[in-house]
Amino acid sequence: MRWRAGLCRIACLALAAWAVFCVDAEARTGKIALAVTGDEPMRDDLKQLVEDFEKAQPLSGDSLALLQGAQAVLARVNTALRSRGFYDARSTATIDNHPVDEAAALDAIEAHPEADQVTLSLTVDTGPRFKVGSIAIRGAVPASLPAIDMSKLGLAAGDPADAAAILAAQDLVLTAFRKQGYALASVKREVVIDHATREAEIAFTVTPGPIARMGPVSFSGTEKVNTAFLQRRVPFKQGELYDPGKVDTLRGRLTSLGVFNGVRIQPATTLDANGELPIDVNLTDRLPRSFGFGLSYETQLGFAVSGFWVHRNLFGEAESLKLTAEINHIGQGLAIADTGFAFRADFRKPDWWLPGQDARAMAEVLREVLPAYYRNAIDFGVGLDRIISPVWQVRVGLAAEVSQERRISTSIWQDYRLIGVPATVLMNKANSDVDPTKGYRLQLDVTPYVDFGPNNDFFTIIRLTGRSYLDLGEPGRSVLALRASFGTEPTSNVPGIPPDKLFYSGGGGSVRGFVYQSAGPRDAFNNPLGGASVVEGSVEFRQRFGKSLGAVAFVDAGSAYPDVLPDFSLFAPRIGAGVGARYYTDFGPIRLDVGFPLNAREGDPPFGIYVSLGQAF
Repeated sequence: MRWRAGLCRIACLALAAWAVFCVDAEARTGKIALAVTGDEPMRDDLKQLVEDFEKAQPLSGDSLALLQGAQAVLARVNTALRSRGFYDARSTATIDNHPVDEAAALDAIEAHPEADQVTLSLTVDTGPRFKVGSIAIRGAVPASLPAIDMSKLGLAAGDPADAAAILAAQDLVLTAFRKQGYALASVKREVVIDHATREAEIAFTVTPGPIARMGPVSFSGTEKVNTAFLQRRVPFKQGELYDPGKVDTLRGRLTSLGVFNGVRIQPATTLDANGELPIDVNLTDRLPRSFGFGLSYETQLGFAVSGFWVHRNLFGEAESLKLTAEINHIGQGLAIADTGFAFRADFRKPDWWLPGQDARAMAEVLREVLPAYYRNAIDFGVGLDRIISPVWQVRVGLAAEVSQERRISTSIWQDYRLIGVPATVLMNKANSDVDPTKGYRLQLDVTPYVDFGPNNDFFTIIRLTGRSYLDLGEPGRSVLALRASFGTEPTSNVPGIPPDKLFYSGGGGSVRGFVYQSAGPRDAFNNPLGGASVVEGSVEFRQRFGKSLGAVAFVDAGSAYPDVLPDFSLFAPRIGAGVGARYYTDFGPIRLDVGFPLNAREGDPPFGIYVSLGQAF
C-alpha cells in the first residue's frame, strides 16, 4: 500500500510539473510599434499613452490575451483621438499585416514560435483637429437669472473641440445656476459633429428645478470629535439661499482641522418641506497621535536631524499639541559646543472665542550656532490667527524671550530681554500651500520689540514678501515661480539690535550658492555682520517629468545692508544660479539644489548643496 501511495504522489507531482510547463510554454509577449503622422502635440500624447499602457498592462499571456491587449490599446488610442477633437483620425492595428479585429490576427500570433516577441504595428494619422462651431444654452431659464457670461466658459467658437474643455464648460454652466440657488439644477450636453465643416455644434440643455435654501447639516462617522464643535464651523445659517461655494468652504474648514482622513459631503437629492436642502457630512477619523523624523543638509551648515510627536485632538475639539526636537550644525565643528539644538512645544486651539479664529501658544529652548552668531535662548509666545476670508488671513501675538548672544568674531556675550508684538497680514491666492503652481501670495510681517535688558532699546522689524506662480503649459507641469522680498528695521540704534534680529541673506531659502547669512556685510575675517535692511529676488523654472520626478533651474539675487535702507553703492546684490531635482510625494516635493555664486567674494565657496522637504519658496 505504501508503494502505491508513493507512486500516486510521484504521478501527481509529475502531472503538476507538466501543467506548469504547459502554462509557461503558452506564455507569449508582445511589443507595440507606434507610428503617428499629423498633429505633433497629439503624437507626443499618444506616445505617452502607449508607454503608460505597456507599463500598466504589458502584452503577455496566451495568444488570445495578446490579441485582446492589442484591441484594448487600439480602442484607447481611438478614444484619446476623439476626446481631443480628431474626429477624422485614421488608426489601424495589425499583427503581420492582419487587422486585430479579424480572426486571422489570432492565427498570425499562433504562427509565431512561442519564444518570439510578437509586434503590434499601430499606425495613426491624426488628420485635422475639429473646431467648435457654436455654443448654445437651452431650457427653461428663469427670467430672474442673470444671463450667463459665455466668455467665462473657457470655450468659444473657433476653439479646438476638446472633450475636457466641453465638460469643463458644462460644469461652469451648472455652477452658474447653482450659485443662484438652483441646487438641484441639471445640465445635459449635446455635441453634433459636422464632418463636412469639421466643426462641433454644442448645446447645453438646462433644467433649473426649484430655488433651494441651505438646510440642516448633520455629522456622522466621527467618534472622537465633538459634533457640537463641528456645528460651530458651519459657514452658513439654515435658511440662507443655497450657494455651492459655502459647501466648499465647509469642506475646507473641516479638512483644515487635520483630524479627519476623509470628509464626504452629500447634499440631499430633494428639498424638505421648508424648501431647504439637508446636507449630510460623513467623516473618517484620523489617528490622533503620530510622530516623524526629518533630515536636511546644506554644504556650509552641515546636517540637521529633527523629530516630532503630535496629538491632534487633545480634548475633543481638534486642539493640537506638537513637540519638536532638532539637532543641527552636525559635522561642522570639533566639539559638542559647536552643535545647535532646539526643543519646542506648540499648542493650538481652533475657533477660540470666535469661529475661524485660532489661539496658539509656544515655548522653546534653543542654541543656535550660525555663521554670524551664537545664541542661547528661551522663547515664549501666544497669539491669535484669524481667517478673514479664503484669501485674507491675519496673525497677531505677544512674544517674550531671554537670550545670550555673541558674534562669531568676538568672545563677549550680551544679554537681551525682549518683548515683541508680531503681526502678519497674508493675502493668499495660490492654489496650494505645499506645491503651488498658479496664483500668488503677498505677506507683510511687522514686529516691534522693546529690549528691557542692559541695552534698553526699541526697534521694529518690517518685511514684505511677494510670491507669484505662473502655469505655462499643461496644468501643474511647467511652472515659473517668482519671489521678491524687502525688509527694513527702523531704529535710531542699529548696533543695539540683537544679532539674531538683524537681516541676513544667503542660503537654501534665500540666495543659493552663498553660505547662509553671508550675502551681506562682513568683517575683515569674512564673518557675516547682518544688516538693518535686505532686498532679495528669485526666478525659478520648475518642470515635472512623469508622475514623481521634476527639475528646476533658478537665479537668486539679494543682500543685506547695514543701514535701514539698502545702499547699492556699498556693494551690489549677490547673485547665485543653479539647477535642482525634485521628487514629488503625497506630502510635498523633496528637493535637491546645487547653487553657484556668480559674483563671489573672497572666502565664498564655489558651490552650495541644499537638500530639504518642500519647494524653495
